Order: sequence, then structure tokens, then C-alpha cells
Amino acid sequence: MEASNDVHKHETTGILSKCSSLSLVQSANSNHRTKGLPLWLASVFIVGEMAGSGVLALPKAIADAGWSGIALLIISCLNTLYAAICLGRSWMIIEERYDEYREKNRYPYAAIAYRAVGTKMRYIVSFCNDFTLFGVATVFLLLCSELIGTLASSWGLSFCYWILIIAAILCPLMWLGTPEDFWPAAIGALVTTTLACILLIVALVKEERKGTSHPEYPPPTVMSFFLAFGTILFAFGGASTFPTFQNDMRDRSQFPKAVTIGFSVLLLLYLPVAVLGYSVYGKDLNPDIIQTLPDSSLRSAVEILLALHLFFAFLLVINTPAQEMEEFLKVPKRFGWKRCMLRTAVMLLIIFVAQSIPRFGKVLNLIGGSTATLTTSVFPCYFYLMLCSQESTEWPQKRIPLYEKIYLFFIMITGIIGGCISTYSAITDIAQAKSFNPPCYVNITAAGNQL
Repeated sequence: MEASNDVHKHETTGILSKCSSLSLVQSANSNHRTKGLPLWLASVFIVGEMAGSGVLALPKAIADAGWSGIALLIISCLNTLYAAICLGRSWMIIEERYDEYREKNRYPYAAIAYRAVGTKMRYIVSFCNDFTLFGVATVFLLLCSELIGTLASSWGLSFCYWILIIAAILCPLMWLGTPEDFWPAAIGALVTTTLACILLIVALVKEERKGTSHPEYPPPTVMSFFLAFGTILFAFGGASTFPTFQNDMRDRSQFPKAVTIGFSVLLLLYLPVAVLGYSVYGKDLNPDIIQTLPDSSLRSAVEILLALHLFFAFLLVINTPAQEMEEFLKVPKRFGWKRCMLRTAVMLLIIFVAQSIPRFGKVLNLIGGSTATLTTSVFPCYFYLMLCSQESTEWPQKRIPLYEKIYLFFIMITGIIGGCISTYSAITDIAQAKSFNPPCYVNITAAGNQL
């Protein structure tokens, strides 16, 4: 009888040991899903979402900042990259501490803010995120419409009509749920922008070899330098969507690798176009590099590719605020009429803003200097510091080395100072503008004119 009891105890102990081991394995693998974005596709989403309008605007930004703009571009890239890595780490911290975040979340950036600081900060982050991404989506729609309108000028359709046509095509595609559902758009955005950059470089090299231009490189003013800073931050200002991409990954702990790959590709695309553009044209650059190039088949090819990129990138950008609105309004996660109605309403609002402010370029600098700076440089570092400073017996303590803290404070202080001055410069630039394009519904002809 005693032997039988010993055997029973031994079997029970063995079962408990196996269950304990299984629990540890499950905990260690809690970051993994059977479905979701692999590492390489998450990197594609990052590049595809960020690369379009930045390529067009950066040459002028370098011209506004002078040759020092090249250093500003590289430093901004490194700072925003590290801030993005900290944002990814922050999500892993709250996922480790709170079980409810181990499933897909429709407002991950706001959730990080809530766990790091509190409820008020959650609402502040939600506003900044939605304002930034709504503005970016509007810019993408306007630029895409402008490019297609230029290419199809012989059709006699106004730029304002193209806004409506492209929005009507995009609207049903917006109804797809999360980035995992429309990954071909990310690949399309990356392929088109890469080909466009290659053709832009070829076009700029041809212009340089002609030797017909005599560029001037005047020193930048304080105002022009910080306007350039806002534009450069806007070019790297995709952090608002990063937690959404991370949430859709199979292994969320791999996000720092994904963002490092993404930013490396971005820098390889941005630097040659920005430096060559400034080198060839100097101060005579237009806000849009394409408008500076002479008419040619090469320019038309670039316009087609960038229009396609902006079309795809629009879907990547608008998905994050759409998901957050659905969470706020308790719209079911599955596909249904409520999702379709809400996202259609979002598109109608974007159309209204686009038709009301058909030349959105000056507003782009304002977004880049204000909310984009906060979501890209300031909030990620601040939330990471706050989460690591929290102490509890329920989770392991996180320690940040002193040198890393110094760098994080450097990123935040640089972002705050640069963002404030860039915002002031952008507001001053808007206030000093001699004329504005009227809304499309007031004067459809004048609305599409270049100022």
C-alpha cells in the first residue's frame, strides 16, 4: 500500500513538473503568434508608410537648412530610430506586465501612454496621433491627386475632381481591418517609391551633366532652418503607426530589428535624392522636387510611381486612427456595416479638408513641427523612461544605464526645442503668406493653381 502511494506521489509530482515547464514555455513564447507579419514584412510596412512625401519635400528642406541640412537629416534619422526602438520596448514592457495586452490591440500607442503616465496622457496621445495621421492622409490624397491630375491634364478634369475620384477608389479598401489584411499595399508602396527614387537620381544626374544650371547656396536664416527641421521630422514622423504594425507582428519582440531595417532603407532612399537635388538646383528648388525637373518621359514615370506610392501609403496611414475610433465607439473587430460606415465617414471628412485647403504644403510644416515631433521624438523616450522607473513586486525591475538616459533626454530636449521653434516658424510662414488657394467648392479653377 505504501509503495502504491509512493508511485502515485511520484506520478503527481511529475505531472506538476511538466505543467510548470509547459507554463514557462508558454510564457516565454507569449510574444509569438501563428499568424501575423513576419520581420521582413513589418520593415516593408515601415518604409512603405514613411517614404513617399519625404522624398518629394527633403531636397527643399536641405536647401532651406543649407549644407548643414545633411547633418540634420542624419541626426534626425538616428534620433527618431532610437525613439522608435524605445516605443517598441515600451509595448513589450506593458505586454509583460498586463495580460490584456497580449492580444491584438486597436489603440496600442494610447495604451502605452496610459500605463506609463495615466488617463490624461492617453487622451493627449490619441489627439496627437489622430491629428498627425489625419493630416498626413490628407497630404497623401492631395499629392496623389495633383500628380495624377498633371499626368492626365489632357482629359480636362480639374485637380479638385481627381480628389473625389481617388477617394472613391480608396474608400472600399479602407474597410480592410488591420495591416495584416492589406500587406500587398505595403509591398506596393515600397516597390513604387524605390523605383521612383532610382529614376529621380537618374534624372538629377542627367541635369547635373547638362551643366546648364548655376546653382546658388545662400546661408540659411533661422526661420528657414527650423522650417527645414519640421519638414525633416515629418519625413521620419511615422511613429504614430509603429505600435499598430508591431501589434500585427508574429513576434512583437522583433520590432526593434524591423524598425532598424526600415530606417536604414529610408536613409538610403532619402540621402541621394536630397543631396543631389540641392547640389543641382541650389536655392531654386521648389517645395516638390518633381516640379523642379524639366518635362520629360523620365519625370512622367516618376510621377506615376509616386502617385501609386501615395495611393498605397494612404491605406497604411489612415488605418491607425480608424482602428482607434472603432475602439472608442465599440465597433466590433469583425468586418461589418458599422466598420464600413465609420471609415467612410472618416474618408468624407478627409475629402472635406482636402477640398477646403487644396494646397496643404504649409500645413505640412506645422504638423511636422508640432504633433509629429511629439509622437516621434518626445513621447516614445518619455514613456520608456516612465515605464522603466515603475516599481512593483509583480514584475521585474527595468534599469536604464546612465549613458542611455542622457541620450534619451537629448532626443526629448532636441525634439521639444526644435519642435517649438518649427511650429512658430510654420505659423509665421502661414500668417505671412500673401495669398491662398480658395477652397474647391468656392473656385474650382483657382483652387488647383500653383502659388
